[in-house]
Amino acid sequence: MFCIDVLDTAVSFNGQVVPFPMSYEDIRAVLGDARVVNDGDEDRVHTTYYYDDLGIEFDGSPLYLSNLRKKKAYKDNDHNIVGITLYVTGNELYGFKAGKCKKNYEGNLTVLGKQIDRDMTWKDILGYGCQPVLDEKSKNKKYIQVKTTIVTEDEKPFYDGDVLLKDVMISFQPERPKLKVNYDIVVPDEECLVFDTFNFKLAVINELMYNQEVLKPYFDIYDYMAFKKAHWNLETDKNVRAAVNYFKELPIPVSLADYVTEINMDGDDDIYMNIAPEWDGRDERFDFNKLTEVELKQFKNLKKMIIFGNDKDADKLRKVCDPLGIEVEPLASIG
Repeated sequence: MFCIDVLDTAVSFNGQVVPFPMSYEDIRAVLGDARVVNDGDEDRVHTTYYYDDLGIEFDGSPLYLSNLRKKKAYKDNDHNIVGITLYVTGNELYGFKAGKCKKNYEGNLTVLGKQIDRDMTWKDILGYGCQPVLDEKSKNKKYIQVKTTIVTEDEKPFYDGDVLLKDVMISFQPERPKLKVNYDIVVPDEECLVFDTFNFKLAVINELMYNQEVLKPYFDIYDYMAFKKAHWNLETDKNVRAAVNYFKELPIPVSLADYVTEINMDGDDDIYMNIAPEWDGRDERFDFNKLTEVELKQFKNLKKMIIFGNDKDADKLRKVCDPLGIEVEPLASIG
């Protein structure tokens, strides 16, 4: 029987461990040649590797490399495979993933050596997510960095003995290594940007600090808590006041403004996850629909903004953005 075991940062296939992120050569050394399918254009190529006889699919794309770099998990451009699907039932997976393997997966699945039961899971969009704590004895929770999702809407068992009964998606979600950082705010000698709109400042910080990593230090709420020797509740969807205050006080040198060419707001942006770690993106706390000409004129290279909100919010912003040549689109219209 084929056996797959999900580990902290890797997956074991019949006892042969392949670390994430994976390359096709890594997988081929263990499973042999795959049926390779390329989708998308040259700039957004997406590659799927099908092991038809096993019912296993691997998902890779250069688009994943940016996140791997941010999380300090980047190896090289070839290691861009971060997802695995086990086609157990052969059914279409929630409308966006058709069962393209010619045979179904027949075998076992474990996470850290144990079969998944509902006590190990939480309700996920696709079914049940599983990402157990790596060390139960540790004072600081550290979840494994590979998420396993049991794709199902019913309450039926996940297994029949050692045989997996449900479709499964496995995804690498690396945790950025914790660093010892000095978070004392130092005002630079040069002129700093001025903001009239705090939520706009947060969007700018996300671009400079998390996307491009030119604004230092890289703020991590857990590192910051350790630096402050604090014990805040971070398992919350509420704003952590200390993080909000940090970003309010953080000076941004004028010289960094030229790096900002686009603002692409998203509920999964690191800036928001470091302010409200459990925020689900369903409220408007980080929205803005008003900006001043003064703060916008500081960003001479800014050409486009995708914002939270709807068309009405975008229309309000266009009144000040259009004359400056800045395109505005609401995130709700992007699909």
